[in-house]
Amino acid sequence: MTATGSERCFRSLDISATGATLDLRWPEEVSMGQVASRTGSVAVTSTTVDDALRVGTDVYHPHRLRLLDESRPFDMRLRAVTYGPVTVGKLSYAGPVRIETDDMEVAYEANVPLAGELGCEAGTERFVASPDRAVLFGPDGPTSMTGFGRGRPILGVRLDRVAVEHTLADLAGASEPLRAAPLVDLTTGRGREWWLVLRSLLDLLSGFDDRSSLVHNELVMRPLTQSLLTGMLLAADHPLLPRLLEPAEVHLPGTVRRAQDIMHDRAAEPLSVPDVARATGLSTRGLQAAFRQHLGLTPIEYLRRVRLERAHADLITADPAVATVAQVAHRWGFTHVGRFAAHYRARYGTSPSVALRSGS
Repeated sequence: MTATGSERCFRSLDISATGATLDLRWPEEVSMGQVASRTGSVAVTSTTVDDALRVGTDVYHPHRLRLLDESRPFDMRLRAVTYGPVTVGKLSYAGPVRIETDDMEVAYEANVPLAGELGCEAGTERFVASPDRAVLFGPDGPTSMTGFGRGRPILGVRLDRVAVEHTLADLAGASEPLRAAPLVDLTTGRGREWWLVLRSLLDLLSGFDDRSSLVHNELVMRPLTQSLLTGMLLAADHPLLPRLLEPAEVHLPGTVRRAQDIMHDRAAEPLSVPDVARATGLSTRGLQAAFRQHLGLTPIEYLRRVRLERAHADLITADPAVATVAQVAHRWGFTHVGRFAAHYRARYGTSPSVALRSGS
């Protein structure tokens, strides 16, 4: 059964007879571009391994579960939400367990222990995750996690493989799988900022039982989970990261580029905004609107910036025994020396007279 557009077909999983309680609202499948999109939420407490496996498979992926202390009563608790390609859930077990998977194939997964440490394996690699270090599993190869226990939950994030790799292709211009280091430092830089996004989703899970909570609002959750997916690509260490961190190339309309060229070429002339507008074939209002839209500046602000840059270059290379601030200001179209000094200080954090003396 499938659903498209605004239609959703939810399936239920009744395990109450085995001692578990379940609140499951999950679409079987929703077509969303090229990414299978699920939207739903689950709150479950299970007291049997079979039920825990069934729910865990339904929400995340197939896995095996081994109890490391069978003297304890079994208890698994999960609260999770899914919006589009991202599932975020808080998972805990009453006692220590080992979770094993074969190839996940269709998803990447990040896990953050909220307390204690988690022994992890990906293929032949072994490492330890903690509240300061998230573990990131790829879709290929077996994985395992060993730990949990009372008071040691994890935040588990499932990321649809198609969505991850399409987003990576859009950002980096390379269509290939994500080959990331297995650990992400959550204490500094982009890793810490990504963790702030994760923390906001974790905090929203606390309002899970309130159906009016923002955690159940798609208008809030969809952009938040997309930010989580993109943030993971920026926080993890992988070969394409340098491309993602390069400044985006700004594509300006030809009229704006021509106006910029005119201002750079004729900055020392008594050039006005109407002069530039006529030279580019725009009205003055049209030129002003184009600059605000594409540069976030008015044409006169841009021209002043160009002139300040030229004046600055002259000041720091001029001989103060020969040149004066007034001469440099007038050369670059500033007729009022006091206003020139104010603009200069705002841009460069010092006075033009100090800049002039620095060149001596």
